[in-house]
Amino acid sequence: MREAAGEIEAVALVPAAPEEVFAFLSDLANHWRLLDSHVDVLELDGAPPDRAIVRLRGPLGVRRTVRTRVTAARNARLIIGTAELGDGTRARVSWTLASRLGETRVRLAAEIEHAGTLDRLLLALGGRAWLRRRFAYGVERLAERFTPTTPRQSRPPAEGSSPPSPSPPGPAYPSAGGSS
Repeated sequence: MREAAGEIEAVALVPAAPEEVFAFLSDLANHWRLLDSHVDVLELDGAPPDRAIVRLRGPLGVRRTVRTRVTAARNARLIIGTAELGDGTRARVSWTLASRLGETRVRLAAEIEHAGTLDRLLLALGGRAWLRRRFAYGVERLAERFTPTTPRQSRPPAEGSSPPSPSPPGPAYPSAGGSS
């Protein structure tokens, strides 16, 4: 992850084809499945949703309401949108997908085009780092969503070994230190 002049980004490798990742990200409702408890979706509009209103909950009780909108998409490669706050703060947000050895390199980036006074202050006092962590969490969750889960395979016992002996059954309801 790096930050260029006004840009915040996170990158991850997703174990799926770009077409699969794009299909998931094309529905704005799925974006909120990638976020943590610091973001509340207040409203989704469109079919499939391409506009949303979300509330960000930052450190020290800071809350910001953001209007997001998808403005362009190129199948299996790029989704671009905007995020706007009421005080004139505006960012361009993009998801860039690139095929890499059977996986997809996903880059989530936001370029802050204009920041109001409050948001400039919040960004300078740790808001950029907070946003980087939210982005990193989101792309990690995206990768996890496409990571196949395989049941744990048990190994056959080694030749000549005896089967494990069963452990004695434990109490049905462990005691918290009292007696029954």
